[in-house]
Amino acid sequence: MHNLRFISPEPTCCYSHLAKFIKLACFGFVLLNLTACSTTATQSSTTAIIKERTNVLTGSQLSSDTQSWLIQAGLEESECLDNMPSCIVKLKQSELSNQPDKGLYGAIAELFFASAKKRKQAKTCQPPKRELATDIAKTYQPQTTQDKNNSTNSHTTNKNTIDCDTAKQDDLLQTVRFSYLYLMYDTLNKTDAIPNKNTPVYLPKERDTQIQDLYYVAIDELGDNLYEKNLQDDYQITRNHIRVNFHGFDNEQSKNHTEKLISSYQINLDNLNSISRRDGFGMNYVIALDDRYTTSIRNQILNKNHNNLPASARIHPTGHLPVTALLLPQGDSMNEILTTTDFRFDLYNPYQINRVNILGKTFALSANFSAPYGLWIKENALEPLSIFNMLGSAYQNGQAQLFMLEPYDPNKRVILMLHGLASSPETWIRLTNDIFNDPILRNNYQVWQLFYPTTIPILENRYQLHTLINTAFAQVDPKQHDLASQNAVLIGHSMGGVIGRLLVSDDDLTVNLTQMIENRIQKQQLPAVYRDFWRLNNNEQLELGKRLELHALPQLSRAVFISAPFAGTDYADRWFTRGLRRIVSIPAGFVKTVTTSLNALFSDAQLANNPLADLFLENGASQLSDRSFFVKLTKSVTTSDHVAINTLIATDDNDLFDKLKNDLNNDKQPNQNLTTNLNPQNLYLYNHINLAKAEDLQAKHQQLLQQVRQGATDRLSDGIVPYHSASLKGVESEKILSGKHNVHTSPQAVLELRRILHKHLATLNKTNPQHSDQRP
Repeated sequence: MHNLRFISPEPTCCYSHLAKFIKLACFGFVLLNLTACSTTATQSSTTAIIKERTNVLTGSQLSSDTQSWLIQAGLEESECLDNMPSCIVKLKQSELSNQPDKGLYGAIAELFFASAKKRKQAKTCQPPKRELATDIAKTYQPQTTQDKNNSTNSHTTNKNTIDCDTAKQDDLLQTVRFSYLYLMYDTLNKTDAIPNKNTPVYLPKERDTQIQDLYYVAIDELGDNLYEKNLQDDYQITRNHIRVNFHGFDNEQSKNHTEKLISSYQINLDNLNSISRRDGFGMNYVIALDDRYTTSIRNQILNKNHNNLPASARIHPTGHLPVTALLLPQGDSMNEILTTTDFRFDLYNPYQINRVNILGKTFALSANFSAPYGLWIKENALEPLSIFNMLGSAYQNGQAQLFMLEPYDPNKRVILMLHGLASSPETWIRLTNDIFNDPILRNNYQVWQLFYPTTIPILENRYQLHTLINTAFAQVDPKQHDLASQNAVLIGHSMGGVIGRLLVSDDDLTVNLTQMIENRIQKQQLPAVYRDFWRLNNNEQLELGKRLELHALPQLSRAVFISAPFAGTDYADRWFTRGLRRIVSIPAGFVKTVTTSLNALFSDAQLANNPLADLFLENGASQLSDRSFFVKLTKSVTTSDHVAINTLIATDDNDLFDKLKNDLNNDKQPNQNLTTNLNPQNLYLYNHINLAKAEDLQAKHQQLLQQVRQGATDRLSDGIVPYHSASLKGVESEKILSGKHNVHTSPQAVLELRRILHKHLATLNKTNPQHSDQRP
């Protein structure tokens, strides 16, 4: 027999334990699910706020407010979007009160925008099944049998007569209508009842902002199809008529020359550190004029006469105007606004108008002053052009240009900005934008940017800029009676500061030049023939003499110089800078003109070692050297007595920073008084003790900087310009800033410049004591 092995079963007790375990596990699972059903999942406050504020503008879903209205009426979103007139009637009928709730109009506005968005995103858009009833309000009124028959016949006759694009425009126009009703609800339903003092006050609602955004974006979306590309006097959308009106623009010049309207939403302003806005009601646009001047490398190459233009042709009025737009359905009551087919598209000049009357109530008018500036920077390739002008001699521009950044205002002071070597007006982006952002400065100053070729000799640049600026003032104010023609401010950085000092001086450089030539003759460094140069009387000598006779611009009463090397800099003589100087070229046309003039005065041998050649044939970069003939000639130039001078000087010296750091850290040691001592974790908490400490540290910081100024040495420098070269005697103020040569772009420099500009206004006693935006 075979041995059989029997496997005995597990004991009964083991099965009973397993059964109990399974029962417990099942009970626990059921209990866990029951518990889960009775609790609410948690979420962060940020997530909750995002969900609460989501709407058709910011996402793919309707807002919770609109969804609530649909639920109340027993409607689905898709049902509404397929037939908006029917949807509106059902929403209206779901109300139990006689007076429509403003929330209803907000919901309808969002639904119309969702309908427009759906048509825009659809790959194949089907025309609506029946003609759009754009005078939506008649669906609220009881219809007679004849009305219904007419309506039925109309739907049958006009079936599929509206294309998708028109349907989308109509949806957007209804978004404007109903969002306007929502926003103006309280104004339209004004009451004479005396307000109860116990009536609660509500903070601005999130829904108000949502509907206001819908109003603005609907106007913006309409512009994509209508007025953005071709601004007309009026437009027709189905039964609705839109009339365009301009307000605050002189002689309708802007209307006649408008090429297009560009929404501020569509202008990239990322390169600006802040956006200059004025709060209020209205959609912000920029008008681009059809005759605006734009500069680029391509345009310069194609324009063969770019170096032979008179000064008047190089003065460019702004071609970008800020505009505030309102699209208003016409009517003074709820019923009129619901039934009207007339809309008014009002375009306001925010520089001239800051408030508007709507339905008998005054509303502040919004504005975006950064948008035109941002668009101007985008359309004009100034920075690449400045580099091109440094290196591309065949097509270089040898003439300065002036850009007015806003329409000329006779009641605003002028700020002239001069950039530095190998730079452009783009270097002033931060300062210019901050001026726009300061209401007092914005309403009292207008900015003129100067763009000049930094390769040509500095005296020639001074002469051209002097002529150009005088011509600009004469163009806008021939009699020089305007406020704008008086007490202007010049701000110059680096080479721009060097030229700026010459623009506010009445010195005659021929005196110094004659003495320097005589000294060279005495040292036998020059032949005696040069002594007779100033006795010559011919056109060439007179033209060169004009470059040497300085005359302060009469329109200026203040100048600010930033990191300007008045005594030159050894940076221009370092090996890598000398290498750059060799490839920097003077415009060929300018070289030919100057050489012809000098050849008429001197022989070739005399011209080879001619100090005048150093002044008029050496490029601007070389003339900034502290060894250059130009620096020696202009080092002691004085400024006019009627011009106040402010200087900003930067230092990036490590020893200064270490001293500041050590001294300030020593001041942070804990106080032995335990009642006022702060532990390290609380050192920077907001309280009166830390505020006082911060004020003390700031004061000590400024004192140390002043000590540095008083005991400055040649080692003190911004890395390019030493302190002793940028410092001037007899100035109104001298500010030492920690930073490098581009300190003019730093927040601390912008703050100091704003302080100077405010002080300038206060000195002239022209500052409005009320809020500056009260200025009409």
